[in-house]
Amino acid sequence: MISSVFGTINWKLSEKWMVAETPQFIPTSIIFFVYWTILEYKKGQTVGKKILNLKITDMYGKPPDWKGVMISSFGKTFLLPLDVIIGWIFTNENRQRIFNKIGDTIIIKTTEKNKENIRYKKD
Repeated sequence: MISSVFGTINWKLSEKWMVAETPQFIPTSIIFFVYWTILEYKKGQTVGKKILNLKITDMYGKPPDWKGVMISSFGKTFLLPLDVIIGWIFTNENRQRIFNKIGDTIIIKTTEKNKENIRYKKD
């Protein structure tokens, strides 16, 4: 049993996997999925990305399509540990997470004065 800000989590060993028995993670995950999908599709960035001067675009620097944003949001909402670990192992020159590759999206750095005509440039 683990206590946290969200309450007590009961863990059980199910075959070979540890499974959280707390159903509160389902609505929280759905809320985060909706939050990331809507803000990244409409504005190109969430509050955290805005603070860090990051933005999601397609591979050509244009606003991403709905499908690409949903795929990227799904990966970080429900499968982030798997996405990050596989991304570290099989990273490409654009340093994309697996679900960014699948959705043809990329996270880029922006500046306040240069919000238009965004282009991808490798560091």
